[in-house]
Amino acid sequence: MKNVKKAIALVAVILGVSTMSFAQNGFSIHAGGNFPMGTFGKGGSLSDIALNNAVAEVGGAATGFNAGLKYQFKLVSHLNAFVSADFFYNGLKSELTEGIEVEGVETSAPSYMNIPAMVGLNYSVLKVLGSTIWAEVGAGINFRNITGSNVNAAWENLVWGREAEYKLSTSLGWQAGAGISLGDKVSISLHYYSLGTASVDGESSFSSELEDIFNGETKPIEFSNGKLSPSMVVVRLGYHF
Repeated sequence: MKNVKKAIALVAVILGVSTMSFAQNGFSIHAGGNFPMGTFGKGGSLSDIALNNAVAEVGGAATGFNAGLKYQFKLVSHLNAFVSADFFYNGLKSELTEGIEVEGVETSAPSYMNIPAMVGLNYSVLKVLGSTIWAEVGAGINFRNITGSNVNAAWENLVWGREAEYKLSTSLGWQAGAGISLGDKVSISLHYYSLGTASVDGESSFSSELEDIFNGETKPIEFSNGKLSPSMVVVRLGYHF
């Protein structure tokens, strides 16, 4: 959670500077669904995915949601520049989370959060009956966070647990999309995001207790597992102020 707060704070600073510079231009918010593509959405078992496998490059991500905001300002006729920030959330696919449900064991599965901050260009292709068809492309930096996971079990006199915390990572990414603005307030768009590649790094610790015989916890052990390359198709609805 601390990593998420740091990433959001940095994105807020970027957008704050943009707001002061371009406050006289267009501002919009948007939300919608995101659909993992390529290796980000693949993975048939927990042992296959990069969270648990040192050589894996698949994420096992499920369909998720997206929300964000954008400032856009005119450069020349039909051509605009923009700065945007988004929040993408994806849990693991149900077939993976079902695989960790064991009687007598409490588990918390990790989830993916990607926060890209981008700048780019938006071009108005055609205006028809008060609506505008447009296309855009952007690039920037992505902040990827993976929520922590834990396993706690109690079997007769033995209690044990494992906890994993993942480090915040950054990578370069890009997006391309097209949409239609229905008048001045509402838009519908389709985008493709490729958010770069970064390894899965973090720390794990173990604890165990056996009645009054043993009670201990290991110091956090650093790990570096496989690599993730988040990419997704995004469908979103926007509102323009």
